[in-house]
Amino acid sequence: MKKIMFITNRLPFPNTDGRKNLLQQYIQQIKDIYPECRIVNLSFVDDKKYLKDRPDTIARLECLELPGMAEKLFNALVYSVLLRKWPLQVSVYYSRRTHRRIKRLIEEEQPDFILYDMVRVAEYVADGNGQRVLSYDDLLSLRYERQLQWFQYIPSVFGGFSDKLPSGLKRFADVKFIQKWLVSFESKLLHKYEKHVARHFQHLIFTSPKEAETFRQVVSHRSCLGIPMRFDPDGQSAGIPRPYDRNKLVFVGKMDIPHNSSACVFFCEKIWPSIKRKAPDATFYIIGKSPTAEVLRLQQTCPGVIVTGEVDNVKQVVSDAALMIAPLLFGTGIKTKIVEAMSWGVPVVTNPIGGEGINAINREDLFVSETDEEMVQNVLLLLNNEEINEKVSRNSIRYVTRHFSSSVTRKNLELILS
Repeated sequence: MKKIMFITNRLPFPNTDGRKNLLQQYIQQIKDIYPECRIVNLSFVDDKKYLKDRPDTIARLECLELPGMAEKLFNALVYSVLLRKWPLQVSVYYSRRTHRRIKRLIEEEQPDFILYDMVRVAEYVADGNGQRVLSYDDLLSLRYERQLQWFQYIPSVFGGFSDKLPSGLKRFADVKFIQKWLVSFESKLLHKYEKHVARHFQHLIFTSPKEAETFRQVVSHRSCLGIPMRFDPDGQSAGIPRPYDRNKLVFVGKMDIPHNSSACVFFCEKIWPSIKRKAPDATFYIIGKSPTAEVLRLQQTCPGVIVTGEVDNVKQVVSDAALMIAPLLFGTGIKTKIVEAMSWGVPVVTNPIGGEGINAINREDLFVSETDEEMVQNVLLLLNNEEINEKVSRNSIRYVTRHFSSSVTRKNLELILS
């Protein structure tokens, strides 16, 4: 019987955000490949209320402890600032006591494979006979580098991760005129660290096959693979015109993450007024948990904007929209929110950052806008032209089926496990 261990920087359940969804996908597809395998999860706990949602696919769950304040400060000052060895996010996750515990659990379980969830936990690597897999998600160094020009739209440059910083450092990180230096500093540390740790793992995983291939060439690694989020469109909707509200636009995402919150603030300030003038009945719904104060303020300052917060059924709220807008200012990897909307047949209007890694045909499968003015025109076209809206809806479902279905996304995971 194979044993698979996951070391995660958050609980991989329930399905409340894209990263949890992807971890659940890995777990479920491993169980599909090896039904009798034993899956063990060593995890930091992002919220204790989620512990009750542990799925049956996880045979054993061990909760890990973050370092205390003194150890966080020591790590940050010595290993990040002085030695320039660890990114800050490694420093605030690394506990020597937790590392010793992880080593004991690995010796006890003797797993065949250990998957480490993002570079934040890469320092917990331990010797053993099992194959070590590092899931980067995407290149955080590149994501932070792209943030540098958009500070006026970002309330917190580190998003939810900023809550893990020591309180003094968090206040320091929230001072706007210091943020540019801090993000640049972290990006450089990550750039070096992402390449350095690759050699300690037999397999590297990215959500974007394109990003995986680029990184493979940089580090000359023999096993660097892209495993995107899987989406299996509902075949029952094929050939049937999609009922939708022609005045409804949506954005979906966890709203304390910088690339999501900044996209909504930018869109509402720079693009939405032009759309609203020509489509006065249009309504823009911002859907996702943990909206920042800046995002919540949009429904007071921008006519026709509604911030829903977390909803029980995202698909139900999104599926009847005329389109989903994704005006991302920065980001890396494949934007799963875009592929998910396409799988539901909701036309997507985005920009080159949003379309990165999605090898779809512009104006056939989705709309990729090069300028703000083009984004306005694309939105108005999908609001007003039912024929084009229906065509893009059908094409987007077809595209996702061919490139993101379970059978497609499972192939590289099978290569690793073999």
